[in-house]
Amino acid sequence: MHDFLNPGVTMKYRSLVIWVFLLAVPLWAGSDNGTAGFQFLKTQMGARPAAQAGAFVSNPGDIHAMHYNPAGIASIKERGASFTYLRHVLDFNAGYVAYVQPKVGPGNLGLAVAYMDYGSFEKREQYGEYLGEFAANTIALSGVYAMQPLPQLFAGVGVKYIRSSIDSYASDALAADGGLMYTFAAQNLTIGASFANLGQVMSAFISQKDELPFVYRFGLSKGLAHLPLVLSLNLYKYSDEDWHGALGGEFKLSETTFLRLGYDQAGRDLKVDASGDRLAGLSLGLGMIWRTIHIDYAFSSLGEIGSLNRFTLTGSF
Repeated sequence: MHDFLNPGVTMKYRSLVIWVFLLAVPLWAGSDNGTAGFQFLKTQMGARPAAQAGAFVSNPGDIHAMHYNPAGIASIKERGASFTYLRHVLDFNAGYVAYVQPKVGPGNLGLAVAYMDYGSFEKREQYGEYLGEFAANTIALSGVYAMQPLPQLFAGVGVKYIRSSIDSYASDALAADGGLMYTFAAQNLTIGASFANLGQVMSAFISQKDELPFVYRFGLSKGLAHLPLVLSLNLYKYSDEDWHGALGGEFKLSETTFLRLGYDQAGRDLKVDASGDRLAGLSLGLGMIWRTIHIDYAFSSLGEIGSLNRFTLTGSF
């Protein structure tokens, strides 16, 4: 793979400059304030990342990295697939299905489908007369390509199509994602940066088009020298929010069992001055490996609002 990119050192650094440029462009593109639409795109994908409060921008080798940092799938060696089910508040159902195919040209190809089903609602006219029921849902189809232009550098880009519908109304959007990861093997340290949802709403529900929730993430992950624990710290900002931080940890209990904990600072924005608010932003989870199957669970607290439960099955073949 490196021979494909490496007619000389100059070509390597040219690739690096290109990827840095891809990350630098969105710094100004996502600077506008306001309330964005398509809030579904802020949902954490995968039980393992969710248990660590979404602090996953610098975690390579996991199929769910394509949601947090497309560069993360560049180091995957075997093809794999994953399915996540999320039981949301208000009985909303959501899911995430992902697949990675290694060695497609010089890199790896990833495909994913994320969806949210809001259920059925009663349709009534202005005076309350019952007119039947209608449904509401959102879906995002993603394609990601990631490669390793330098021995310690991973880079990835992705495109996605998003469609949100309410009854007979619908809105469509196209967006791009991109990211970098760099590993310091001797220090067991990885740093990462990514952007997501940089794009354009193509059609409006009625007349006014919503903005996409553009997000920019930075982070690092560090494996401790004398403890089987990997700590991850992320800073992130959505275009319609302030900067937030998230801290996650994965503790290896055995070769097949993992305990995960996390805290997202954004949880403080969910507090409504009730007793359950003290848990807002906290998350925890458990992971187990059985043969080639990874079984993961995550609990995420929204404080008094409720909680989220995710279950993920991931397999390599």
